[in-house]
Amino acid sequence: MIFSEILKRIADEEKDAMGIAIVGMDGIVVEERIVEHNIDLASISAEYSSVLKDIDRVSDSLKFGAVKELVVITDKAIIIMKGINKDYFIIFAIKPDGNIGKGRFLIRRELPKK
Repeated sequence: MIFSEILKRIADEEKDAMGIAIVGMDGIVVEERIVEHNIDLASISAEYSSVLKDIDRVSDSLKFGAVKELVVITDKAIIIMKGINKDYFIIFAIKPDGNIGKGRFLIRRELPKK
């Protein structure tokens, strides 16, 4: 699997894409594709990896199991996070009026099946 090709395919198909990255659970970006130059995916990834770990811990303590996907809608962006495996996740930032369903579909289509 070549991360840069996967990220390019997803970002190119979503007209409202701002940026997309493969991120380690430590918050460090492994590969990214920036579409909007005013987005700092490294900072977003670092902060949201912490949130993702916290939510995963809560979900596990409630016996719901691991968090597979998380969507955060803000005034300036929609952030879609989806686990790739226990060590990595994908984070996709789209414009606030973007198509969440399409973003989720593109990620699901491009990620390798577990």
